[in-house]
Amino acid sequence: MSINRHRASLACQVGGERIGDGLMITTDFVACYQDHYRSIVRSLRLAGADPATAEDLTQEAFAASLAHWTRVRRGANPAGYVYLTAFRMLRRAERRNRMNSPMIAATAADPVGRNATTTVSVEAALAGMPPRRRQCAVICLLLGFSPAEAAKILGIAAGTVRKHLNDARQELQTACDPRQETPL
Repeated sequence: MSINRHRASLACQVGGERIGDGLMITTDFVACYQDHYRSIVRSLRLAGADPATAEDLTQEAFAASLAHWTRVRRGANPAGYVYLTAFRMLRRAERRNRMNSPMIAATAADPVGRNATTTVSVEAALAGMPPRRRQCAVICLLLGFSPAEAAKILGIAAGTVRKHLNDARQELQTACDPRQETPL
């Protein structure tokens, strides 16, 4: 189901209408959905999920969050809860499917100029990283979570996250160094 169809169906149900199983969609849930849906999908893609899996996991994360929205909305960061849920679902899916190193397509949406080249370089570097290092890089460097928060999301020690971040930064710096010459 497309994003716009999701938005339309959610927008029609705003205002406290009850949907299946007695769940109520509120305006703050719809706002969270609209503000963060694409970002969560992109984050999951960068963390190694294929496009369809990223979409599915994002939808499942929002559905799971909706089931607990009255509690989630009172928290310090409701969107962070959805991110956390999505990344936990990705981790479970990777375990279940024994995905060792899914590759990200190293293409830019608009391959024009230096920014597109950097985007391709970053995506290629992320794709070449081990899954755990890639997840740490996406959560901390792209989403802005602290190593402690990333550790909680991934279920590992904060020191392990910091080690993976250090290695990821070195790999990204090497990949994006304009002084590197690429053989033709």
